[in-house]
Amino acid sequence: MTSQPTRPRIGVIGGGHLGRIHAKLAAANSNCELIGVADPSGDSRCLVESQLNLPAISDYRQWSGAIDGAVIAAPTFLHHEIGSWCLRQGIHTLIEKPIASSLQEANELVHLAKSHQCILQVGHVERFNPAWLQVQPQLAVQSVRFIEAAREGTYTGRSTDIGIVMDLMIHDIDLVLSAIHSPVERVHAYGWSVLGEHEDFATACLQFRNGAIAQLRASRISPVAKRQMQVYTEEGLIEIDFGSGAITRTTPHLDVADGSRQADLLPPELRAKVKDSLFTDWLTKLETKAVPGNAIESEQKEFFNAIRGSGQVTVTGERGYQALEIATSILNQIAMNRPSRSIIPAAAMFGNTCAA
Repeated sequence: MTSQPTRPRIGVIGGGHLGRIHAKLAAANSNCELIGVADPSGDSRCLVESQLNLPAISDYRQWSGAIDGAVIAAPTFLHHEIGSWCLRQGIHTLIEKPIASSLQEANELVHLAKSHQCILQVGHVERFNPAWLQVQPQLAVQSVRFIEAAREGTYTGRSTDIGIVMDLMIHDIDLVLSAIHSPVERVHAYGWSVLGEHEDFATACLQFRNGAIAQLRASRISPVAKRQMQVYTEEGLIEIDFGSGAITRTTPHLDVADGSRQADLLPPELRAKVKDSLFTDWLTKLETKAVPGNAIESEQKEFFNAIRGSGQVTVTGERGYQALEIATSILNQIAMNRPSRSIIPAAAMFGNTCAA
């Protein structure tokens, strides 16, 4: 790796919605020097120049030798092409999720980063969500047994080059893989295409070698926005709302946890009253809220610090590859289990448990 710049020069490649967010945050960050935004679309460049008052160019290759790091916020099918160019130029790269369109492309990016001694960070931004940052240390020392996650919203018209698995579900895939330290042995999935070629709704069940299970659901045709996860450990239940930052922890009292006091053994008249004191005499329910923060800003900060030689990135190219590998397996299962565009057996297949 070449000498680390104290104030890295950064270029944002992609002037769409997410690219402009990255550019605005980088422009305000005193720890980097934003060179500008690159996008072949004249309309996108006009928005960058008028809304952000930042320079915009049509071809990122004009930055050869002029930038130390790149943030790639282009469509997924361009990730490999742009990422390969950056890494071969010795440019440290933060590439939005998913890392690439295929496992072969992702593997090539990982190897290019190694051979050119470049940082390759993948933009799984929920790792930097304040609620997840508060919960993650607990999950690291607890035994996670079951995770249920739902990530849903309405159709935005963005990221239509990929389906909901690569667009939204891959966030939860990455989080689950970081929380359950065991290989995935079986994948069951179903999806539904409504508005175009790619799936707009998907549900998946991951079974891990250690017996843990994760059940995931994602949709871009839901009338209600939802980004929630329930994590069941041997110690209790942790519920996370990624949107509001709300965290709820439910744990049994000690005598309930060790089995010395059981509601099932009470006389019928006392057993009927358990519901009235469930969360006082039997379970402890603690509700907290994470300190607000900007996840993309935190993600960028980690990237810029890594370029400067101060620490490592959380989501490496290898981590991005692993998430893509599971997402690819889910898409393969969806392709196998989709008899037509008009049938939705997902509810029957995944009502409460994973299919055998």
